[in-house]
Amino acid sequence: MRVDDRYPRSSEPLARHAIMRTGDVEEARHVVTEVYVPHELDSLGGRPLDARLNVVASPKLTLGYLVYGADATLTLPPLRHCYHVNLTLTGTTTATRRGGQDRVVTSGLRNGVVLLPSEDSTVSWTPEATQYVMKFPRGPLEEHLGGLLGHPVGATIDFDVTMDLTTGPGARLLSAVRFLQAEIDRPDGLLDAPLAREQVESYVLTALLLGVPHSYSDELARTSGRDQPTVVRRTMDFVEDHVDEVLSVSRLARAAGVTARTLQISFARHIGMSPSAYVRDVRLARVHADLESGCPEDVSVTGRALHWGFANMGRFSDHYRRKYGELPSATLRRR
Repeated sequence: MRVDDRYPRSSEPLARHAIMRTGDVEEARHVVTEVYVPHELDSLGGRPLDARLNVVASPKLTLGYLVYGADATLTLPPLRHCYHVNLTLTGTTTATRRGGQDRVVTSGLRNGVVLLPSEDSTVSWTPEATQYVMKFPRGPLEEHLGGLLGHPVGATIDFDVTMDLTTGPGARLLSAVRFLQAEIDRPDGLLDAPLAREQVESYVLTALLLGVPHSYSDELARTSGRDQPTVVRRTMDFVEDHVDEVLSVSRLARAAGVTARTLQISFARHIGMSPSAYVRDVRLARVHADLESGCPEDVSVTGRALHWGFANMGRFSDHYRRKYGELPSATLRRR
């Protein structure tokens, strides 16, 4: 697969894993088909693309950063062996399923779309659209759901066509995917730690199953209430609602109704990080979203960092760079 050096994008997500830089519609269709699923690709008026794909794959999921750089439409038959999830980062897309019965317009950092194994679909991109594009093989995802439910899944997971990425479980899904991407991009990150990577990928699968309503959601909610620690769910919801306030471990523990020690143990066991690290991760995601959507003339890195609770700019920049692979000023300049 050819990488065209005329299109360097070193600050993009997964930039070290670029497999496509092309202006040719047929080449873009061929590469994306090889990585994801067979489809037809058309650009408006046959115009050339500025298509780019950076991607990393494992048996559980394929995570890619995809851009077409032009008005482009993909027509997909039923996917058969996988679920396909797009989380829109910039620009807009329009997606349909079931012959047009399901239709959604996605916009940057607000929502995304799920395409099903059993249904045909189309996705139209604007030139500004960039997305996390993920493929989840049916076997691992349905087995993961079965493990959460305590019994095998006997039918296709009928996901809603879209999800809200701005709050609650949908926001946690976006944060989980960003965390996976940032760790893959980080030197000495998850690519060098297969067991840790598998755990984070499992967390992404769980975040997807909790972040997008589907045909098993009611049962999963009942099961989660029995088998997953209420303290973790309650704390995560509290953080989402109060992330712009002072959130000490003692305050989080009071909100969850447990001791600070119990809270720390629960987060380490079920989330793989401390409560403080989780709060920082959510706040970093909020700063990142503000910088990605902000105008350099109107937005300052310091102002956004202070707004989301970072008082030490040196430590903030260090955490930001480790999570997103670039300085916050670089994110703002790319706007």
